[in-house]
Amino acid sequence: MIKEIVQFVNTLPEETFSRNLQLKEGLYIFLDIQEEKGVPVLKNVDADGKLNEEDYGVFTKQTEMNPFFQECLNIQINTLPISPAKIFNPNKKIYGVSCSPFVLAFTKKNFAKYHKDILIKELTDQYFKKAEKYCKTDTQKKMFLLFRNYLTQNIYELVNDLQPYQEAKDSYTVYLILKNISADDLTETHREYLKENIFNKDEYNQEFNEQVFGISDSLSGFNDKKRFLKHQTSSFKYNYRIKEDEAEKIWKFFKLQQNKQIPNPCPIFIDEKELNKELVSLHQDGKVLSYSELIKTLLKKYNKESLQNFYLIFFQGIKGSRIADIDFVPQFKYKIEKNLKLYELFPIGGNFKSLQIFNIFQLEDIVFNKIFNGNLINKTKNGLWLKYFDEIEPKPKYHFTDVLFNLMLQYRKAIYDYIYKANHQSITCNMFDQMMQTSILEDIRTDEDFKRRYSIKEKLNIWFSLYNFFNQNKNRENMASRIPQLLEKMKQVANEDNVSFSNDPAEFAFGAGQVVYFLLTKSASSNKTYAMLEPFLQKTKASQLQETIGKTIAIYKHEIKISKGRFEKLASEVLTYETDVNMKDYIRYFLAGCFAHNVIYESKEQKENKE
Repeated sequence: MIKEIVQFVNTLPEETFSRNLQLKEGLYIFLDIQEEKGVPVLKNVDADGKLNEEDYGVFTKQTEMNPFFQECLNIQINTLPISPAKIFNPNKKIYGVSCSPFVLAFTKKNFAKYHKDILIKELTDQYFKKAEKYCKTDTQKKMFLLFRNYLTQNIYELVNDLQPYQEAKDSYTVYLILKNISADDLTETHREYLKENIFNKDEYNQEFNEQVFGISDSLSGFNDKKRFLKHQTSSFKYNYRIKEDEAEKIWKFFKLQQNKQIPNPCPIFIDEKELNKELVSLHQDGKVLSYSELIKTLLKKYNKESLQNFYLIFFQGIKGSRIADIDFVPQFKYKIEKNLKLYELFPIGGNFKSLQIFNIFQLEDIVFNKIFNGNLINKTKNGLWLKYFDEIEPKPKYHFTDVLFNLMLQYRKAIYDYIYKANHQSITCNMFDQMMQTSILEDIRTDEDFKRRYSIKEKLNIWFSLYNFFNQNKNRENMASRIPQLLEKMKQVANEDNVSFSNDPAEFAFGAGQVVYFLLTKSASSNKTYAMLEPFLQKTKASQLQETIGKTIAIYKHEIKISKGRFEKLASEVLTYETDVNMKDYIRYFLAGCFAHNVIYESKEQKENKE
């Protein structure tokens, strides 16, 4: 995988690493320092000794980029610390924004809280002492000495006497930049810094064939002082050592990730340079806002039916280089081969009557995201926020309860493997049943004033429409056709003489649902909710369910006048049916009976009016 990341970085044009980067808010000051009579002197000042206005500028989020700030951005990129642990000023961390012999950067808040003597001491004893070692040529050394000697004598007065500094916010960054330094000297010294600090610790390095091999700081952290973060059972202390140039490429790769210059998740195609360049270009140009759009665009542009042979990396967060998941995907199929149609078995305003799922990301959005009430994927103005590996917490306000929270923790990795890696063995029918049933029952439990009606019916439609989709043994019934058959049988039992349930517990469970829901609508309670179904859903034996239904009928018998004949016939069949099945195994039929058109009412319109 390291090899593939290095190859991926090598394929990218150099401008890739600076595109769409945002300059830090702050004050940028260029200093033209020259030597006169052995003393460093600031030359870009006016007759009053004030810095020329064209040599400094304040950048904010509202500031438009121009050549001056573009140069500042290039300098910012080529003076970045590898990490907070690899800065030049590790004690008080005053000068922790830059790592360069020719640039000194700090935040105003951090600079202002220290006395002048401390500022100078930290500058001379740490920052410049560390920076000097990366100057290799005579020119670099000479320019460095001018920069160092001037700032160690004048930095405090220089900064505090500048009006823009006095007006700057405490959070702003201040960049002091040697004006007459060449871009080559700036990048070369930064490369020397990277070479020395790109590995985790010098003591882990080894030299072989005149090349240094070590542990990449981007990939490995050593928690020697954090007992509970250490690997206690590993048979080896160090993981794979890599060369300096490889470590630098890996660092650049993770900087792309931290700067949001590559998508998340990010595919890295093996031996497909054009695809790799194209996916980064599409992302950076803002032409695609989600991974699904990226895949669709690549397939269309390169006339492919599927994508093959790539590593898929999912990053967690934007700070550091934490990889939440990485795997090789031999073949990713975007389109769903089966004719996957959603049926509106339970009316929801016709929204499912012509709805089909054609690709894997529609399945993710329309099916899996609905299970968790929209909390697996959030749609934002910048694209999709995928929560497959994020730290999450229950949010009852958004119908994401403790139950759904635990359900998502249990199944989100399997869903991710199914959608993004084409691992279609990761989800089985039983898993799908548990997700759908748990989610529906939780909607019922937390319902207020029938507000979860649409969500429950929508999930029932999804569950029964896809009842066989995740099937690996081909031995399940077709619920999409079974529900209309059961509904027709209920009509016959309710409206015709001498028609009874057959020896099929599914008919009993469905009929029980019809009767229970009819009784629920007769409740005189001012706070009607679907949670009133819970006493019936908790029964495991048919006799227990029948007993509870009988008691409920006794409570509401004075309300049961309209459609009395149909109710009596159907209720009689339900109350006299004999079976020893576990009702938990037939709960889907009971739910279907509750939320399907109720045959006890004369018509669908009458039922809706009654409700």
